[in-house]
Order: sequence, then C-alpha cells, then structure tokens
Amino acid sequence: MTTDSKILAYFKSLRIVHLILAVSFVTAGLCVNFVQSVLFVTLKPINARLYRKINYYVTYFLNCFIVYMVEWWSGSEAIIYGDPVMVKKCMGKEHALLLINHNLEIDWLFGWTIFERLGGLGNIRSYCKKVLQYVPIFGWSWKCQEFVFLDRNWEKDRKNLGRQLRALTQYPDPVWLSLFPEGTRFTSDKHAASMKIAAEKGLPLLKHHLLPRTKGFTASIPHLRGKFDAIYDVVMAVEKTCNNPASVVSMMEGKPLKIISLYRRIPMSQVPDDETEAAAWLQKLYQEKDKVLDNYEKYGKFVPEEDRDKEEYKTYQSFETFQLPRRYYTLCIATIWGCIVMMGLSRYFWHVLMSGSVAQILLLVSVCGGGE
Repeated sequence: MTTDSKILAYFKSLRIVHLILAVSFVTAGLCVNFVQSVLFVTLKPINARLYRKINYYVTYFLNCFIVYMVEWWSGSEAIIYGDPVMVKKCMGKEHALLLINHNLEIDWLFGWTIFERLGGLGNIRSYCKKVLQYVPIFGWSWKCQEFVFLDRNWEKDRKNLGRQLRALTQYPDPVWLSLFPEGTRFTSDKHAASMKIAAEKGLPLLKHHLLPRTKGFTASIPHLRGKFDAIYDVVMAVEKTCNNPASVVSMMEGKPLKIISLYRRIPMSQVPDDETEAAAWLQKLYQEKDKVLDNYEKYGKFVPEEDRDKEEYKTYQSFETFQLPRRYYTLCIATIWGCIVMMGLSRYFWHVLMSGSVAQILLLVSVCGGGE
C-alpha cells in the first residue's frame, strides 16, 4: 500500500468522517420523508401518475447516498456476468421481477448499484415485512414508494398483494421489483433446517440456497403478467480476488468489495399459468441457481469454459463478464449535500468550543476524535 493510500484509508477510518456521513444521510433522509409525505397526501390522490414521476427523483436523492458508498466511497466493483446485448437492449428499459439469492449482507446494495448505472435507481422496489414501513427514513420512504409490504400472514397477504402489485404495474417508467424467495438470509443453521424440509418433500437438496418459498411468487405472477415483461434470474457471489468481508461495515471503512452478479433474462411468458406448475418452475430455477453458484465456489466461474457448450448451460452461452460505467450523479449529490452538512457541523463545533463548557467539549472530542 502506497503512502497516499494509507493516508486515504486513515481518513476514511476517522470518527468525524463517519459522523459527517451519518449526519448527511439522516438529514437527507428526513428531508425526503417530509417531501414524500406531503406529495403522498396531496398529489397522489389527485394524479398518481404525476406523483410517481416526481417521486422518482425524490427517491433517487435518498438512494444515491447508498450507491455513493458502494461506488465512490469504498470504490467497490459491481461486475456483471450476462449477455451484453440483452443488458443494452432490455435492462433498465422494461418492468422486471428480480429473483435474487440471499447469501450476502450487501446483495441488495449491489442490485441498486447496477440499476443506478442503467438509469433507474429511483424506481427500484422490493417485497418486505410490513413492520418496516414504520422505521424512520427508509421505512417511511418505502411506504411512499409503494413497496410491497407483507404481514407474514398468508390470508392477509393474499388479499393485499394484488392491490399493491397493480400499483407497480401502472408506473410510467421501468420498475425493478426484487424478490428474495428464500425469505431470509442464508446461514448454516437455516440451511440445515431448510434441507430437512426439502428431504421430507422429496425435493433435490441445495448446497448454497434455502428452499424457495413459492406462495408469494405464484400469487404475484397473475398480477404481473402482461405488465412485467421479464424475470431476471440474479445470482450474486463475492469475487474470488476480494479480500475484504462482504459487509456494510467494510464499505463504511472505505474497503473495496468485488461482487459479481449473474443476470439472466427469462420472458415472463415462460412461467406456467397453473399455480402448482409455477411453484415447480421456481424450484427448478433454484436448482439451476445452485448449480452455477456451486461452479463459482469451486472454479471461480459460473459456467466453466469447458462446459459452455453443454445443453444444461445453453442459456448462458452468450454471457460475458463486464462492468457498466459509473455515473457521476451520486458523487455530485452526495458531495454537495456533504459540504452543506459540514458547514452546519462546523458552526455547531465552533459554538461548542466558544461556549467554554468543559463537559460539552469533552463529549465532542469523545464522539469525533480518533479513528476506528
């Protein structure tokens, strides 16, 4: 590591820097919450289409702080393994349902990063627990963004799911709707319990995934069909040369990550209409996911070169590894807002120092002083 790199790494570890980042995000988030709440109450009942157009940019302002941490602060790499022609022609230009494996803490962050580079960050949506809508900043914003909230009570969810999904089908601009069919993040204990259920049901055992929950998927498809053009099969893995833990803390500390994501487009028409057949289709998809992820864990490639011509990998034959270029919007917005926050904090720090209060000064030093 060069001297400049060491200085930069030390700077990114300082508490005062983390404080500025945190205050920047919280203040931006609360501003977004206020604006979205006003629009939600006043504009949405009158003109939902206009509300969604405006809300795209308000949402983008909040989401860009998260992507800034990935792209610019930590310098992480979001690598795609997919068909370049498909990416250029379809991704970011159509409504799509993303089926994502859930083995990483930061998988959603890199999904956001890819969609930002495609120009759609303000319209990324997801299924999530209903209780999260009461969490300040993200939860409040997600409510105004029309995320799909679930009670984890199937009778209630069945009644509310269609209404929420129909709202997303009416968006004027492309929407990415993320679904993690495993329902929770992969752990060894959860995997063991899940595979016990798989064995009881006579289903093939998975090495790197939990058994997908099919109810939400099969209940969603009828409401999305005809409006959402495709399903994106997404498999994420930590790139083999990445030496830092794949965590939010790593990125906060400015440590770069390398995440490679397989993106495979599947026309929505390929999902069977029958609910039982659609459930079986999802199970088969997860067996395919498990196979390519197992390949990556073993060989460092989702599809080994010597196997590319095999029938089981025919849908991957045009795939290449590449990156989409970063855009400067997230950097500019985060930097400008950060400067505004620094001006406010500087005035506050000066006020504390001039107050002569030993207790306040010691508290300030304890909060801001030193690195991690």
